[in-house]
Amino acid sequence: MKAFFDHVAMNIPEFRHDEALIIGDSLTSDIKGGINSGIDTCWFNPYNHTNPHSYAPDYIVRRLDELTEILNY
Repeated sequence: MKAFFDHVAMNIPEFRHDEALIIGDSLTSDIKGGINSGIDTCWFNPYNHTNPHSYAPDYIVRRLDELTEILNY
């Protein structure tokens, strides 16, 4: 839910949407919520599932160590 992400953002001092990244394994809650809130998203997809939705995450990783490259960017 967008409201959840908005609530979290409002309660983190100096939060900036353009410097945040939502990392999650659920396309319908983590990824869609991040997209709806204007936050970049990364789908943790260890089993290489296909995305059946019309929206897409900014990044997809199959292993958590792949996050290092994204976060160091």
